[in-house]
Amino acid sequence: MNVSRLWQNRLFAATVGAAYARAIERPALARVFGRLLFGTDVDRIYQAMDVVAELPDGSAVLDVPCGGGITIARLVPGKHVRYVAMDISAGMLDLARRRLPHSPVEFVEASIEAIPFADDEFDLCVSFNGLHCLPDPAAAIREIARCLKPGGRLVGDFATRGQVPRADAYMVLMRASGTFGPGGTLADARRWFTDAGLTIDELECSGAITHFAVHK
Repeated sequence: MNVSRLWQNRLFAATVGAAYARAIERPALARVFGRLLFGTDVDRIYQAMDVVAELPDGSAVLDVPCGGGITIARLVPGKHVRYVAMDISAGMLDLARRRLPHSPVEFVEASIEAIPFADDEFDLCVSFNGLHCLPDPAAAIREIARCLKPGGRLVGDFATRGQVPRADAYMVLMRASGTFGPGGTLADARRWFTDAGLTIDELECSGAITHFAVHK
């Protein structure tokens, strides 16, 4: 199945996508799910999302794929930050808008493989729990790198093959259903970043979830 086309389906976003968004917004539930299925410490994801709160005034951040908008909530009220939330799924963007109706955020429907922004436009890109849902993660990383300013950072995580057998089995099912794309291993991730001209600051697995922080 075409993973991009499936995520663009509004019914899919309103059911499967919404269920994921509700789960990740409930830390107690997410911790249990993450530990049992992926062998991971989900709190590391929440902690990494706080990078958004550390941005100085005048910064520009791209959140892609933004999903239901959980990272947007890390914005500090009163800070003057340009925040662009992008997703290929109009349904997921609807969820994010409803969750944060008064947030000063630009919502953009577009593919991460063809980001509709100029070169060197963003100080930070965040990409949480998204790379494993893409048809071509390497192409996505190249596009993100293009849009980052020199010195700009990319921070996020993704479900990783070859770390936890039960997670591998789950990812096989998700790929068969079209929910996940091909994903990758830890070695694949290292290659995605270096081939895109990014310098790796952190690349570490917690169970089957790889956390990364890189810069241009």
